[in-house]
Amino acid sequence: MRSLRLFHFDIPTWGNFGDKALFPVVRDAFRVLGGTDTVSGEPNFTFTSAAALRREVDEAAVARINATADAVVIGGGGLFLQDTNPNRLSGWQWKISPEALAALEVPLIVYALGDNRFPGQPEFDDLMRSHVGQVLDQSAFFGLRNTGSMTTIGALLGQPDRIAYQPCPTTILDHLYEPLADRKPDPKQKTVAIQMLVHPRQIAAGFDADTIHEATVRVARTLVGKGWRVLSTPFHPDDAEVSRRLVAEVAGVEEVRLYGHDVGFFSGVEFFSSVPYVLGGRGHAQMIPFGVGSIPISVELHAKLGYFAADIGHSEFVVPVGAEGMSVDADVVESDGDRSQAADAVADRMVAALEDAYSRGADLQVDLAETRARFADITAENLAGIRDSARSRTRTGISDSARPRAGAGSVESVPVSSAAASSVDVISASRLRTAEDIRAEEFHIAAIAESDEVAAQQTRALVRSGRDLAQVRRDHTQAMSEAEVRAEAKQHALEAERDDALAEADRLRGETTEQDRRIAQLSDEAARNALALEAVDNRTAGEEARVLADKVRHGIWWRIRRLKRRG
Repeated sequence: MRSLRLFHFDIPTWGNFGDKALFPVVRDAFRVLGGTDTVSGEPNFTFTSAAALRREVDEAAVARINATADAVVIGGGGLFLQDTNPNRLSGWQWKISPEALAALEVPLIVYALGDNRFPGQPEFDDLMRSHVGQVLDQSAFFGLRNTGSMTTIGALLGQPDRIAYQPCPTTILDHLYEPLADRKPDPKQKTVAIQMLVHPRQIAAGFDADTIHEATVRVARTLVGKGWRVLSTPFHPDDAEVSRRLVAEVAGVEEVRLYGHDVGFFSGVEFFSSVPYVLGGRGHAQMIPFGVGSIPISVELHAKLGYFAADIGHSEFVVPVGAEGMSVDADVVESDGDRSQAADAVADRMVAALEDAYSRGADLQVDLAETRARFADITAENLAGIRDSARSRTRTGISDSARPRAGAGSVESVPVSSAAASSVDVISASRLRTAEDIRAEEFHIAAIAESDEVAAQQTRALVRSGRDLAQVRRDHTQAMSEAEVRAEAKQHALEAERDDALAEADRLRGETTEQDRRIAQLSDEAARNALALEAVDNRTAGEEARVLADKVRHGIWWRIRRLKRRG
């Protein structure tokens, strides 16, 4: 029977060593522990293509998958998180709409995912619950990487019996790669690798970053003083600041940078194969070293670290660094003295955990090797079940009878089928991944990661340009607003001046009208006076004429009278 053709949704990256190593290791787990067909001798699984799961899965991608693949692998990784790659299509990191998801005609293989909520973050919302429930319904296998995630996601979906335990493949690296088969760190060597960062999301939950980082520096100083070789191993650019502090403040600390395009995924894996002890606060900063034989001491900055320690049977490997780990009376560190006391308390716990592990190093290494072998068996059994379920679904389509059942590592473990058992026998003789295989996968990762990084840089540039354009628009709007305010103020001033001028004009017009009225009144008075004067003048002349006439008449009368006397 031919190989099942798998399409892989992964996270191509060179900025985070954990994710860089994780996804090729997932593929190699299928290649190595997936076995071969007993008749044809062909491998049961072949990866044909991959795509970045944080990009939106569009109709064209769905069509390509339906045409070229028999099943889709999602994972691994802590994909159940809502504030990394936030979107309203799915509500978690895989960015695919319910409609595009329903259009996939091939079954899904959910592989070694985890609940990645940080302390203090809210419960998952209804969108994610509905979407992940749809993913579960379309899955031939739904496997989570720790029993803690099985509990939380099982409660979220209400179907815990359909969730299988699938350890992260990075925990079984020595069962996958030929160069690691005969290598293991020497537990008698006092060598420790330290990775440290308190993320802003953890700070928001109340973790004291300054105290924990200071405690890490004091741990390094104490260990160097006791003859340990201390290596600082930043997994991510965000870890670099603490790493620089370790190198700068503690003489003898060496930095081994694991992030960056120039660091291959397997070179970091090989590095840890010679480091017997690790101290860190990232999930893969614990799982990858464990996978090659290191003894992991975890700083409890995230629930997944406690889940992992419990699953490997050593909860004592976890160092609490919340309020309970500070050993100070106050809930809040308020002074430098309190912080120093708290840093000492945390540092003492870290050193004590490392020294305890060192005192039991040989026994612990044997015990953890047996745990890795158990994880490898679980992985092989799960892959046999995936093979059978995926082939059944490929032939008949998704049905209730083909829904995923609890796998070998589930809370309620089921027996391994005869087909699975025979597959495990074949797997024992399968070929581990060689140096040549590793180089080919690293080339693939580098090419994809570079392409993705270029796309990410272009996206970031577009985002920056968008932000710059938005800022220019805001500045322009503000400038226009200020200009409008100034223009409006000027307009108001002009209008006020105009109103004042109009009022003054009205006042002057009023005064002019009054003056005109007064002039008219005076003119009327003058006219009346002129008429009166004329009347006076006329009356005086008449009187004078009458007086004169009277005088004349009187004179004439007297003259007549005198004449009469004479006569």
